[in-house]
Amino acid sequence: MNPFTRIKPIQDADKFIDMAFRRASKVEISLPQKLPPLLKAKRREEARVRKVAQFLYARFNNIVKQFPKINDLHPFYRDLTDVLVGVDNLKKYLASLRGAARVIMKIATEHIRRIRRANDPNEAAKERKAAYGRIASFVKKLNERLIFLEDARSKLKRLPSIDPDMPTIVVAGPPNVGKSTLVRVVSTAKPEIATYPFTTKTLILGHIKLNGRVYQILDTPGLLDRPLTERNRIELQAIMALRHVADLIVFMVDPSETCGYSLDMQLSLYNDIKKSFNIPIIPTINKVDVSPPEMLEKAKKVVGDDVIEMAALKGIGIKELIEKFRSFFEKSS
Repeated sequence: MNPFTRIKPIQDADKFIDMAFRRASKVEISLPQKLPPLLKAKRREEARVRKVAQFLYARFNNIVKQFPKINDLHPFYRDLTDVLVGVDNLKKYLASLRGAARVIMKIATEHIRRIRRANDPNEAAKERKAAYGRIASFVKKLNERLIFLEDARSKLKRLPSIDPDMPTIVVAGPPNVGKSTLVRVVSTAKPEIATYPFTTKTLILGHIKLNGRVYQILDTPGLLDRPLTERNRIELQAIMALRHVADLIVFMVDPSETCGYSLDMQLSLYNDIKKSFNIPIIPTINKVDVSPPEMLEKAKKVVGDDVIEMAALKGIGIKELIEKFRSFFEKSS
């Protein structure tokens, strides 16, 4: 569902120039045997210039067409695009590439007119070389834009393939509390694993079937696992993008503290997310099989007695959690 996955790699300016000139050198045109040598020379040179211009025009316009229209993107992907490359910059560079394609055709047209007025084959060849020089010089000036667009493509294609229109459960909580285990356990098929381009960690996306309908369940490591006050601008924007897809948040707490984080820190994060997201939250306590009773009670006092108690690795409490999912989506549908 990632709208950027089908964009093909974008070459730099030198590569485009080389490809265009190589294709032009192989152009073959059918000329009448009795045609005067000068006319033959002019038509060959014209065909080469036209080939260079048409090749670059088509390639540059194809790059623009391959990128989805920014205004048509779902807000989730539009916000992530802004996080990674900047929506305004992307629009500007794509528009300039479309304009550059027209300029190249204009340069070619000018020199084709001169080739047609040439008085001898050498003059025609000179005009063809002049066209090549102007076009090459112009394309080299586009190199920064081409590099930007290739970098954008490389980053955007690695965004997770999430269906923004499918009801989605987002799993939150500190690292190592069992979030990825939960996604794997409840998923009806092997979850997909992708790397967020703005973190070093992997996202896990699973699917769960309830009442004949499929729902997404998403673990977002590196995002909802630390207080929002500790986030940089890029992380905050990515977190805000999740608001566009999250219908329900499952927050996991580990009272055993084997995750490496104190229970106080975990409960503080729970309150932080609860306050920051206007999205229903199902609190869960994981690793109940190895947690001290007093720590379980402490957690319950903060998250509430209706919390789901689990040991996800052993499948304990999973049925109860799935029933919670089912009940929530039945009421919200």
